[in-house]
Amino acid sequence: MLDVFNVNALGALRVTEAFVPLVMNSASKMIANISSEAGSIGQNKRSSWFAYCMSKAALNMGSSLVHNGLKEAGGHVLLIHPGWVQTFMRGELDVAAELTPTESAGKIIGLIRERIGQSPGDVPAFIDVYGNSMPW
Repeated sequence: MLDVFNVNALGALRVTEAFVPLVMNSASKMIANISSEAGSIGQNKRSSWFAYCMSKAALNMGSSLVHNGLKEAGGHVLLIHPGWVQTFMRGELDVAAELTPTESAGKIIGLIRERIGQSPGDVPAFIDVYGNSMPW
């Protein structure tokens, strides 16, 4: 569990901390984090995957805290659920998943580009790979 938290929650926070000065000097002032529907407390139907789900919920909270610290200066955080992606997360390629990694990444890049220049909201946007709002 600690290894998963170290990557999913703390890793994103470390990268954010390192790049905030550059991000805040950029035109977009936006940080994008890859979250998951698994980190949504409001939509949780799972009864396992503790490490992954809890680490993504922690990523969401960390992103919200960062967003709160940056929004008055025009900065904001975008959280994106990448969709059901063909990965090896369960030990073998999940060929039943609807998106390839390349398809998901392309959609994510498009969503980021669409939001460049938008002013920060009160809370970070938490959306899926199709641009739909996700419950916290």
